[in-house]
Amino acid sequence: MAASRPIPARRRRGRWSESPLFVLFLAPAVIFLAFTSVYPLARTFWLSFHTWFMNQPGTTPRWVGLGEYQAVLADQVFQTSAVHTAIFGAGTVLVELLLGLALALAVSTGGGGFRVARSILLVPMIMTPVVVGVLWRILLSDKGLGNYLLSLVHLGPVYWFVNPNWAFAGVMLVDIWQWTPFVMIVLTAALASLPSEPFRAALIDGASQWQIFRHITLPMLLPVLIVTGLLRFMDAIKVFDTIYVLTSGGPGYATEMLSSYIYKQGLRYFNIGGAAAASWMFLLAIVVIAIVLVRLRARIGRIE
Repeated sequence: MAASRPIPARRRRGRWSESPLFVLFLAPAVIFLAFTSVYPLARTFWLSFHTWFMNQPGTTPRWVGLGEYQAVLADQVFQTSAVHTAIFGAGTVLVELLLGLALALAVSTGGGGFRVARSILLVPMIMTPVVVGVLWRILLSDKGLGNYLLSLVHLGPVYWFVNPNWAFAGVMLVDIWQWTPFVMIVLTAALASLPSEPFRAALIDGASQWQIFRHITLPMLLPVLIVTGLLRFMDAIKVFDTIYVLTSGGPGYATEMLSSYIYKQGLRYFNIGGAAAASWMFLLAIVVIAIVLVRLRARIGRIE
């Protein structure tokens, strides 16, 4: 192998001479991100070590160290919200991956009718969350379409937003309905990119459809499934607008999530220090989960 030739000094000087131009073009984006992302994060981190109720006139943030973190961790509402968020994220993403994979397999092997169905299935994903919440609040109301269909099979009405257990199931159902199409479209693209040679060889060897899926399709799709699940999980645990429209975290705290807990602490009770501490703990939890799943994805890639 021939040794790589060094870059001529004239070319290096030319690149360095263009640096002010690069800075000029990058500066607006960097400044914008600094004011909209970096500064709010730094300010929130500073406030998390202070206690401050913003609705009290004449008060300023008072340093308490880790006091706000301890108070948030001891708050039973925070603990309940964290459990609800974990169950909601894991449950909805698992069902969405299963349904999305099934739909992707169906629309990938079907004809023109399935292509039309695929377009129709994308409608929930492009709807705004507030519209989705209002729509399903009407459908699942006491005299809505949901209870009407149940009455046709002689089943009693379900009070979705009165019974705590049904309320939590209801918000999970809405999220699954809205975001399963996202998983479907990603996996449809992944299926289309798979090489055809292993499938042809398996058919020649007499493998069944289940064996082909179990030993060829699924292992090839596993990295995509992990990345898709990571993206959906990080998005699902941050859900706020849909649940706020549906239940506002109720009845009681039955559907309270960390996002709504932080919102109420900061913008309803004006507990700025507690909201900042809860926000940073939430952020750190998301970062840890993302690191674990990314490393799992890398390990699977090395095995392959």
